[in-house]
Amino acid sequence: MSKPRRLGGPRDLSQLMNATLGTARIAKGVQRARAILAWPQAVGPEIARLTRPRSQQGGTLFVEVRDSATAHHLTMQRHHFLKSLNALLGEERVTEIRFSVGTVRAPPPPPRVAPLPAPDRARAQALVRNVDGDLKQVALRAAEAITRARKWREEQGWRPCPVCGEASQEQPCRACTLTLEDPNVRRAARTLTRAPERLAALPALLGDSGTNAARFLALALLEEQLDLLALECVRSGGEAGYRGFLAQQAEMYLALAHRRPRGTLKPEDRAALPERVRQVLEAGR
Repeated sequence: MSKPRRLGGPRDLSQLMNATLGTARIAKGVQRARAILAWPQAVGPEIARLTRPRSQQGGTLFVEVRDSATAHHLTMQRHHFLKSLNALLGEERVTEIRFSVGTVRAPPPPPRVAPLPAPDRARAQALVRNVDGDLKQVALRAAEAITRARKWREEQGWRPCPVCGEASQEQPCRACTLTLEDPNVRRAARTLTRAPERLAALPALLGDSGTNAARFLALALLEEQLDLLALECVRSGGEAGYRGFLAQQAEMYLALAHRRPRGTLKPEDRAALPERVRQVLEAGR
């Protein structure tokens, strides 16, 4: 009966030699592959599109090109490529580069960039309505450029920022996200939930962006309160106290949503209320 083979025990010389030679062959193949992989970085994107490194034999790298004229031109420049390539390879140096005609795919055409649309002249006029004198035309041209960029973003599928209204991939846009974190803006938002008529005075204190951000935050706070009050109205069976407070808070919300004094609100303005709140108020009429 033969003895079972000892796993992990000493191996004979042929096994050790095969393992050693196999490792060396792998290492040599990796070294050769490094030159081929480093070629695009060494020569740059323009030359890389016209060439295809095929193989390496010893210190010679063989590179294919599309035609003989290109092969001749690049052969005259090969010393520059050798210098760049060896700087990337370190110790494993390439001593020669040989160019030959082969199969190289034609470079793909550059992606077409959609042209900017025509400016939105009505929107541009609105942007410069407060500009007078010699600066009017300069400001109008700048505003038209802004509207063209905005229309282009909208055509690419960007949505209006819920704070400033500008087309943006991010919701809210990056600038408004930073503004929403401003402590002064947050304090102003809490004030607006109690006194929406103060919205008109905020641009002098916070600017237009800060005012828009404070209004956005105030509307979010009021909407949360309205949802809770509407739920309590339903639970209490339409108790008059809850419903009266709900109607009062709804006026605050609508005054901010429409940027109008509460006294000027009309019944049709309630369409801007959250659906649940509107349903509760209409059910109690």
